[in-house]
Amino acid sequence: MSDYQAMSTMLSDYIRAGVPLVVIRTAERHRVERALRDIVKALNIHAFCYTDSKQIESLSPQDEAAAKDVDSDPLPFIRERFRRSRHLTFLLGDTRRLEQDSLYTRELLSTAYLARDTGNTLVIVAVENVWQRLARFGLFIDLELPTFEERHALIGEFAARFPDKVTWSDGGMTQLATLLRGLSEVQIINLLRSSLVARGVLGDDAVTGIAGNKDRLFTAVSNVMPVSYPEHLEVAGLDGLKAWLDRKRNVFFARQELLDRHCLQSPRGVLLMGVPGCGKSFSAKMIASRWQLPLFRFDIGSVYNKYVGETERRMQEALDYIDNVAPCVLWIDEIEKALSSGSGESDVGNRILGQFLFWLQESRAKVFLVATANDVQHLPPELFRKGRFSESFFIDLPDDGERRAAISLYARLALHRRFDEADMDRLVERCRGFSYSDIEQAIKDVAERVVFGDLLEATAAQVEACFAATIPISAERIRAIREWGMKNAQSASSGGQHGE
Repeated sequence: MSDYQAMSTMLSDYIRAGVPLVVIRTAERHRVERALRDIVKALNIHAFCYTDSKQIESLSPQDEAAAKDVDSDPLPFIRERFRRSRHLTFLLGDTRRLEQDSLYTRELLSTAYLARDTGNTLVIVAVENVWQRLARFGLFIDLELPTFEERHALIGEFAARFPDKVTWSDGGMTQLATLLRGLSEVQIINLLRSSLVARGVLGDDAVTGIAGNKDRLFTAVSNVMPVSYPEHLEVAGLDGLKAWLDRKRNVFFARQELLDRHCLQSPRGVLLMGVPGCGKSFSAKMIASRWQLPLFRFDIGSVYNKYVGETERRMQEALDYIDNVAPCVLWIDEIEKALSSGSGESDVGNRILGQFLFWLQESRAKVFLVATANDVQHLPPELFRKGRFSESFFIDLPDDGERRAAISLYARLALHRRFDEADMDRLVERCRGFSYSDIEQAIKDVAERVVFGDLLEATAAQVEACFAATIPISAERIRAIREWGMKNAQSASSGGQHGE
């Protein structure tokens, strides 16, 4: 793939070399047209372009006619010009289906032969594949989407047009240019314009909101769903995971050019395993909130279909959509149910696993994957290879300090009160062996009774009574999960110890 400047240089070289056919693969025809206009000025040559407006327009200031209406087929006009001109370039920006052997592609091939014989150049802008015989006749240029520098320049130009309404700092523009990776020029401008109309003013506080609207630019897929979360999400415990995320944040948001220069890779994601109810699924929302990224949930199990090839197509459709809406956090809950060794026994299961692992390894989109698992014994070993997940974390039952933090958090959020140290010591001891969700639900049960009139006020004794009525997960089940986690993953807690 080449960026805009590299594409312009190659196109100029091919035209000067008299290459008869150049195919530029991109959906951004206007960028190719802009490059050709600059080449026309620099080389002082004659050039025309044809677009879906059914007009042939001269790109050369010295030509008399600015535009000429033609019927639905411009090829007769092109051939007539090629017969009586030399060193003429014609940009065909609107084409029919090019991947098949048809009357139209044969006419294009015939026009390319004529360009070769008369010393002219036909430039075709195409999104789809090109018929093999036609492809062999020319040279290809792949134009990638705007680079970081181009996105930054677009954002700066937009801000300069609305100085009273757009007040991004340099840091805000840099962050926005990073978050809008994967969008075309037109999509970036449309997103900025619609955001300005909706908000009235755009400052640094609007950056994440603008980027969060990227999913509106792409056709949604049924198995990838946006997930909302509180803007400032508070999570008790998991200090080891939080510290790791804080270290990796700058790497994730770093420019790709900087990472490539030092052979570094953006963090791919984390695999979270552990005791049910201890915050594995909640961690996905915590990470999205901490990094201020949109969150999507991917239901891999729903891609399976009974028709031949349909499962693979739906999987690729979902992966393409995820790449398009990046940067984002992608949450896959209970990944073992969709990619377990059992589901891999069929050919379709094997292909889906391979498709997913290849994407996980090779995709350059900034997608941070948060996969949770309860029964890791059934996960394929290929999933644990370094480079697919950046790290695996084991989330155990909360220790004394984490239980204290959880009680304090939920008492403040649900009961709007704080307990004294003596009450806290008693409550921490009383909920030994509880998961985070056990503690949360018990405190919220007390809050419900207070809010709806069953209790006059919330006391430590009432919370302790709710703790006494709670039945935590069995010790035998926890022991088996913990044994695996101690051998195969880092602890998500700050102390690095599993369990109590």
